[in-house]
Amino acid sequence: MAEKVYPPLVMPEGVGRERVTVWSGGIALDADVYRPSTVAPDAALPAIVMGHGWGGSKLTAERYAALFASAGMIALTFTQSSWFGSGSPLQPVGDVRDVPGVEDGNEALTRVRIIRELVAPFAWAANLRAALDYIVGEPNVDPARIGVWGTSLGGGVAVYVAAHDDRVKALSVQVPAIAPLSGPMAQLARKRAIDTARGDFDAFPQDVDPWPDMEGTPHLAELAHFDPMAQVDRLRMPTLIIDAGDDELFPIADNGGRAAEVLASVPGNVVDYQVIPGITHYGIYFDGYEPGSRAALAWWERHL
Repeated sequence: MAEKVYPPLVMPEGVGRERVTVWSGGIALDADVYRPSTVAPDAALPAIVMGHGWGGSKLTAERYAALFASAGMIALTFTQSSWFGSGSPLQPVGDVRDVPGVEDGNEALTRVRIIRELVAPFAWAANLRAALDYIVGEPNVDPARIGVWGTSLGGGVAVYVAAHDDRVKALSVQVPAIAPLSGPMAQLARKRAIDTARGDFDAFPQDVDPWPDMEGTPHLAELAHFDPMAQVDRLRMPTLIIDAGDDELFPIADNGGRAAEVLASVPGNVVDYQVIPGITHYGIYFDGYEPGSRAALAWWERHL
């Protein structure tokens, strides 16, 4: 598939980018680390791990990551498994044969199917946790000052992970998909989950259940159980939510707006909910980029 074209990155002066590999469950994730070009050897800097949305890649967040690095932070962007430059799950197909000469029974030969462009939210969450593991090991990163940024579906994944990982000290999500599936799609997803568990539907679906105007395959059996909204009240870090006033994909009252209400109802929580008027979902990367990116930067500077 062709990746969505965003405005090009103009690398700020004093920022470097290094291509790295994050390993998640044995799958190689294509990633980039952005950092100030000059860092004192003993410096301990805040770090941001960044997750893209459906159909995106590490490049979705490159302008944001470069901006954060220009302000003295270290940022990691990565591509979710089975998309673009990242590796994929492998599904065995056909008969499995033991490898001659291997006596312990732990190796076999088989044909495999390479799974591509699968939207699997729990796998995405595991990949985000692996990215957090990676950034904690990066030189000059202060493990006590880690933030997570997510956009669109990646925003829902960021909420889910942050609710269960106390390494996340601040959270910023934009145009997030936080509400669970509803209506006929939820009914189909529950059927897919049942059929998958009973072996009547593919555990790694490909080219089925098309989503309107989106590439790839939604893993409905996973999406049936993926409910970031149910985790929002577990968030205990300062949280910024930015929505598009005319979001046509995820009704903001049911997603970002509702999450902000839940967070504000918990005593002691720090939450800021902003709506950028006059832009659609993808407008967040165009007319909404300047206010959205600057709000996130200010959030990190205030809370990390």
